[in-house]
This record gives sequence, structure tokens and C-alpha cells, in this order.
Amino acid sequence: MIKNKNFSAYNDFKTGLLYKIMISIGLIFLILFIFLKILSLISINDNGLLKYFYDLSLSNFPGIIISFSILLLSFGLILYFFYRQFSKLAEIADEIEHDNETKNKK
Repeated sequence: MIKNKNFSAYNDFKTGLLYKIMISIGLIFLILFIFLKILSLISINDNGLLKYFYDLSLSNFPGIIISFSILLLSFGLILYFFYRQFSKLAEIADEIEHDNETKNKK
């Protein structure tokens, strides 16, 4: 037998936290992509960590980073839209409850 589930109007299904996490990780990936692109323009003859990032910038890695950045930023924006809609739904529920309370007092 299927059980009916009632969700509260105040439940945002953790979209507020998820959109912040996805946008943050997307921005970190975008900064990493910009850093790698700047390194690809500079010729480095060092043997240290900078040389490793320079070699990494000449591979397919920057393309992978920018694609993940775009995906995470777009999912973050979609979740932000859902978060805003859930908050508007909660405001509407508050107004309806307030109107019902004022009608019951009369």
C-alpha cells in the first residue's frame, strides 16, 4: 500500500545549502581554470611545482575543469531558483495562515 507523504511549505529540501556548495566549487574550478590558462601563456623552465602546473595546463585538464565549472555553476543557479521558489511558497503559506487566523477570530 502506498503511503501519502505530506511535505511542509517550509521544507526547502536543503536547496539553500546545495546551491551554495555548488556555486562555491564551480567558482573554485573557474579560478583554477584561469590560473592554468595564465600558466599556459608563460614559458617555465623551472623543475618545481610550477613546472608541474605548467605541464598540466598544456594537457586536456583545463578543458575538463572548465566543463565541470560550467556544470556546477548551472546546477547551482537552478538550485538557487528552487530555493527562491520554496521561500516564496513559505511566505504565501504564512499569509494564508495569517488570513485564516484573522477570519477565525471574527
